[in-house]
This record gives sequence, C-alpha cells and structure tokens, in this order.
Amino acid sequence: MKVDETPYRTLRKIQLSEEKVPLLTKIDKNFYSQISEYQKNPDDLSEREIQDIERIVSSVYGIREKKIVQAALSKIRGGKPDLKNMLDEEKKLFDSDIDSLLQSRKNFVIKD
Repeated sequence: MKVDETPYRTLRKIQLSEEKVPLLTKIDKNFYSQISEYQKNPDDLSEREIQDIERIVSSVYGIREKKIVQAALSKIRGGKPDLKNMLDEEKKLFDSDIDSLLQSRKNFVIKD
C-alpha cells in the first residue's frame, strides 16, 4: 500500500504553524502516538519519505520543546504561561523542567 500525501501534508502544516506562532499550537492529543504508528510501516514508505517525515517530526518536536522550556522558565519567574495546547507527554517535560529549574535555583541560593 502506498502512503497518501495526507499525513505528510498534515505534518508540514503543523510544522509551519509551530514556526509562525510563539505559543504551542493545537494539535491532536495523540499526535506522538499517531506518528509512531505511521512510522512503524517502513515497507510502505520510500527511504526519502521516511527521511522527510523524520526531519519534519524532529523539527516540530524541537520547536515545541523550546516553547515548553520557555514556558517553564516563565512559570518559575512568576509568569502565567498559556499551557492549553500542551499535550500530556509535553506536560511531563514541563513539570520536569520546573523541578530542575527550581532545584538549580536552590543550589545557587536564589531566593524567590
């Protein structure tokens, strides 16, 4: 079965949206598991398609990761970052970042 262009186009739309908007954009709550399932059938994909998908997914994750780290930093500095589009998996990263940043502050004797 040849993969249609819809998943690729969807990924590109997500990538472009993430690049343009400073906050996390709304994506399907199962985004990461859907990508994983999509990539489990490499026989259905050409080598080029696999590379393109991996590149786009990596880009999307990297952009979202940066926004999550910035949100965590904002939070520990007293801000109220918008977390409404954060996925459950990303929330774990956010919480871990908060913990790490707070611990680092304690180690450097920064009082809040």
